[in-house]
Amino acid sequence: MNIPSFPIISIIVYGAWIALLLVGSRRAPRGSFNQDFMSLEATKNLQGLAALGVICHHLSQPPQNGGPMDALGQMQFFREIGFWFVAIFFFVSGFGLIKSLATKPDYLKKFLRRRVLPIVVCFYVMNLFYIAFHLILGTNMSASEWVCKIFGIALLNDNAWFVPVIVIMYAAFKLAFKNESSKARAFLFVFFAIALQVGWFLFNKHFTWWWGEPGWWKKPGALWLAPWYKRPVALWFEGEWWVNSTIAFFFGMLAAQNEKKLYDFFTRAWLVKFIASVLLVAASFALKIYLYGKNINYWLEFSGDNSTLPRALMFSVETFQVFAWILFLYILRMKIWSKNKVFEFLGNHSLEFYLMQAIPLRAFSILFGWSDKGFRAKEGLELSGYKDQLTALLYLVLVLAATALLSVIVKFLTKKICALLPNWKSSQGQKATGENLSQDQNPAR
Repeated sequence: MNIPSFPIISIIVYGAWIALLLVGSRRAPRGSFNQDFMSLEATKNLQGLAALGVICHHLSQPPQNGGPMDALGQMQFFREIGFWFVAIFFFVSGFGLIKSLATKPDYLKKFLRRRVLPIVVCFYVMNLFYIAFHLILGTNMSASEWVCKIFGIALLNDNAWFVPVIVIMYAAFKLAFKNESSKARAFLFVFFAIALQVGWFLFNKHFTWWWGEPGWWKKPGALWLAPWYKRPVALWFEGEWWVNSTIAFFFGMLAAQNEKKLYDFFTRAWLVKFIASVLLVAASFALKIYLYGKNINYWLEFSGDNSTLPRALMFSVETFQVFAWILFLYILRMKIWSKNKVFEFLGNHSLEFYLMQAIPLRAFSILFGWSDKGFRAKEGLELSGYKDQLTALLYLVLVLAATALLSVIVKFLTKKICALLPNWKSSQGQKATGENLSQDQNPAR
């Protein structure tokens, strides 16, 4: 008789989340509201929460082309909501930029040097680790692919998509507000920058289908026999994760611009509006499940359907999800938010924590014998018994510890390199609420 395994992973992972959300919680007294729920300290801890959510999202995904891995599948709650956590980083970033612009004289002077340079340096420091990792694995790449991925024209670490996207958003912000007398036009410019990225993905989808004879990718094996740059997810903006959370950057800008109005509005009949936000989140989930049921998703080109409308519909629903999620968090945190050392550490290393997690995720999967050096899982791999669950738990702990260690090392190296660059002035001590992306932001695929 088969006796179902006790869900060890579920109990420990979700129990740890509940504990972290309760430890250090800042609850407003009855009849009052938190005044500091969007302060630097509060948003730092929120970013730490998001960083943990991102790695749980990646941990919940089985190795590429793998069979069921029941033990890690117990974390499936995180599988569909990774971009929700990324949206937090974009929201806080947009919020912080507008706050800084309003409170700091000459804020945009040397803006790109102070804000973008540390991110770019961090990206290339990260890339050195991934170059070494792939050399150790013996990854087979052509000379052109190596060059493109070393310099960032393509991505050696496919999770690093966040860097080019946030650099684009920062550049758009600088251009929009540099000499713009009309804030409405400046906001529209940033919105347009987001829309252009979305438009390119909706056209390009997951590979350069338009590069070559019509329907070339439909022939058996054509995708995998094509040059590397024509294969799936080889170039920028090939994948919905590049665009499905960036609208939160704009939402953050709007929230900062209308901060007092929003606070006054939501403190009136707070409970009614909080319940409404919960219902919106549930409705957005229901809509997404409905689309899945109608076979509407982002990956239809692999079954021969290259039309744009299904992707546009899914993107619209995910935009609704981002809005509902951000609204829910914003209203909830007026009453309660969590402050603890774990979220604080992750908030201070969130960019590095995100960029470095793919190495431990893949390295330990190989060492545990779950996948090969191409990150493909063994056929029929299952992790469901007590022993398998304990092994999976060890895997989780090792991945978290190694990622934390690597994030500290990368942040240290980034600071040292930035300090050596001429005319670079550290922005430490000059941060507005949640605004220094080099220390406070990160993404998820």
